[in-house]
This record gives sequence, C-alpha cells and structure tokens, in this order.
Amino acid sequence: MTTKEKIIETGRTLFNELGFGAPTLYQVAQAAKISRGNLTYYFKDKEALLEAIVEEMWLRYKQGQVVATQFPSWNVIKKSIKVLHDIQEAYSFIFFDKQIFGHSRVQDILQRIESDSIKTQMSMFSFSIQIGNMKKEPTPGAYHNICKSIWVTAFYWHVSKTYFPSRKGSWDDVMWSLLLPNFTKKGKDAFIDKFGEDYLNALGTSLKDFEKEQIDF
Repeated sequence: MTTKEKIIETGRTLFNELGFGAPTLYQVAQAAKISRGNLTYYFKDKEALLEAIVEEMWLRYKQGQVVATQFPSWNVIKKSIKVLHDIQEAYSFIFFDKQIFGHSRVQDILQRIESDSIKTQMSMFSFSIQIGNMKKEPTPGAYHNICKSIWVTAFYWHVSKTYFPSRKGSWDDVMWSLLLPNFTKKGKDAFIDKFGEDYLNALGTSLKDFEKEQIDF
C-alpha cells in the first residue's frame, strides 16, 4: 500500500467512525502514522481527501459491477445491488452526513452509480424478454420506472437498516416482488427451479394474512 493509499484508507475509516466534520487532518496523519506535512503533500485539505475517497468509491463500485454482471442470469440485478450495499457500508459517512451527501462531487458520483445501475437492469430486462423470461413492456417507460423503483428501494433500504434494525425480510424480497408480475410462465418456472416454491410464497405478508390480522386486531 502506498502512502497515498494509506491516507485514503485511514481517512475513510476515521470519517466512518467520527463523521467527516470531526477529525482534523492532523488526526488523520496521526492515525496513518505519518507527519502532518507528509499528508498535506498529497492532500492540501480535507476536501481534497474527500474527493479522493469518493473517486476510490466509484472505482470500487465499477470493479464490483464487472464481476456482478459477467454472466446474464436472474442474479445479475441482485449481485449488482449487493455491490451498492457493500459500497454504502464501506463508505457509510458519505450516506449519513447531509453536508457530504450534498457535495457536488459526491452527487456526481452517486448519479453515475444510479445511471449505471439502471442501465444494468434495463439491459437485463431486454435480455430476459429476448429469451422469453419476461413479458414485453406493457406501456412505454414501464420497465424504466421499475428500474428506478428498484434503485430507490435498494439505495434507501441499506441506510434505513440503521434506523429500523428489527425490520423483517430482506431487500431481495422487495426486488422479486417488483419483478415477478412481469415474468412469463417460463420465467416464473425458471425462478422456482432456482429458488424454490417455498421462497416464492414467503416474500412477505400476503394481503389475505394482512386482512386477517386487521380483523383479529
């Protein structure tokens, strides 16, 4: 690991623990076991360090996407979103600090990630239609809106776990619930072959069970 890489890693760790505003560059230098002058040789201020961390986050996301999208399958979208969730965990301070979240460079990278994620999903939809696993788009823009819904749900799901740690179910259940109504019989059969009928029938509280709970209450 180079000195520059060490500074970036140390900064990311400290910012995740204490927030971006609290640690000084001197504290980052101490944690990295280098002099303050050595650190400022690479990063003149905290904003320069932040931008380097954000660039690293983007590179890590892209590298993860290459692996996740290597082979077309039902798991492509799931694996692709897992890359996002891994990024959110590794760079958590970016997603919880309102001031940082609104930083122009952060916004630029997040918009790139969103665009890339939706592009991946749309490509998977197109492929699935071609092989007969998904129905043709019912109305223009319908699938693009589903992709946006998947992105928004996935983006906030991981963050919301901090506020609602006891939440039941997983993000995967939500994703499949958005996709399954658009599967053909062939696609649904392929889903069952891979994940099982028990999983298909346990994605969440059914409307029937919900209505029963209201009556019992």
